[in-house]
Amino acid sequence: MRIGYSTYGLAQIDPCTAIDSVAAIGYQALELNVGDAWPTAPTRLDGEARRAIRARYQAAGFPSPVLMHLMGLCGEGEDVGAKTQVLARTCQLARDLSVDDGPLVVTTTLGNRTGEWEEHRDQVAAAMQPYADVAADYGVVLAIEAHVGHSLDKPEKAAWLVRAVGRDSVRLNFDISHFHVLGIEVEPAVALCAPYTVHTHVKDGYMANGRVHFLLPGDGTLDLARYFRAVIAAGIRVPITVEVSAQLWQRPDYEPWRTARRAFAAMRKAWERAAA
Repeated sequence: MRIGYSTYGLAQIDPCTAIDSVAAIGYQALELNVGDAWPTAPTRLDGEARRAIRARYQAAGFPSPVLMHLMGLCGEGEDVGAKTQVLARTCQLARDLSVDDGPLVVTTTLGNRTGEWEEHRDQVAAAMQPYADVAADYGVVLAIEAHVGHSLDKPEKAAWLVRAVGRDSVRLNFDISHFHVLGIEVEPAVALCAPYTVHTHVKDGYMANGRVHFLLPGDGTLDLARYFRAVIAAGIRVPITVEVSAQLWQRPDYEPWRTARRAFAAMRKAWERAAA
């Protein structure tokens, strides 16, 4: 099992510098955020830049990058035509950056809808079909992330959605933090999500006065060793990827490399405990 990092917390860092620096810390995989504000947005990377990033991944011994693009695919009033074009560009980038025979994965969110999940879940499952088509055309798997504060916020809902969409091109990004802050235990969440998991995020956090506060892994009450043991037992073998919340990287005192080193130390310690 590999411990990975995400450039979600490295918005201002050149991607080749990010790959080298993350590898030097000890991480063994790197997710690339490809949102519009990041230097790795598909529209910002020409052929030469893509070849350079791909070569850097190969030199680091990293698997093909999972691309994070938080598009909010099925929120209310979305322009499906525009969103499918954006997704197509992201899927092409995933193909261009591939360095191995592993699955090409793009992780994203559904966006939010008003009302109860049970009232609109069938509409959401139907709305996913055009995006599933685009992903399938490019040989990419969409990894949908359940998110606290959204209508898709619990593991049972996430598992239901994958089954309801019924397409091999739609699976899950399993981020334990969104369930942890809701008081959901690790083992039930893993059991529900593991069969559909193609990518992971991990961070910590808590809920106070109705507001979520995200933390680095190891800085809160999430038992990382317990999490690792549950993931191993469930057969999840994709990289366990540290995600630094925007609540942290938007702070004026944020230091990206100190944060990355601190998170890696906590993850490695927990992994050693879990494997003992």
